[in-house]
Amino acid sequence: MKEMGVIARDERQLTLIYSSNTRVGTHTLSYLTGIDEKYLAIDLAKTKVSDTQWAEIADALGVGIGDLVDKRQMDIEVESTAEFDSNDWLKIIQNNDSVISKPIAIKGNRTKQIDNPPEIMEFFEVDSAGLEQSPSNDTPPDIERTTGNENFIEKEK
Repeated sequence: MKEMGVIARDERQLTLIYSSNTRVGTHTLSYLTGIDEKYLAIDLAKTKVSDTQWAEIADALGVGIGDLVDKRQMDIEVESTAEFDSNDWLKIIQNNDSVISKPIAIKGNRTKQIDNPPEIMEFFEVDSAGLEQSPSNDTPPDIERTTGNENFIEKEK
């Protein structure tokens, strides 16, 4: 298994850290594959993220390392985790990628844990021009010509 170096933070590329063993992880990745943007997908089932990087991610999210873990994915009583320190949580993450059930998106200085796969689109500020002109909100679409005096169909003379 490979181990990743220091987290690169690039405004022009999104990094998605996810587990292919989780539903939210695979669905979030499927959203990324459908858009024409540069991204780096790191599947925790295949690539280890270093302990230092997990600490950096938790810090960027403003949470403890244990808060990254989906306790429902663990085979132990949650009450017994009260005594866990960062090193305990790191061991759990390193040995069971599916405890990271919510993928982590990083782009530039922004870091977000994704609860719902469509949230990943916010990271790309996906162009939503025209969406507010939906027939469902009783707004007629703007179908006026926005180009100058261009005629795309030659008029018969």
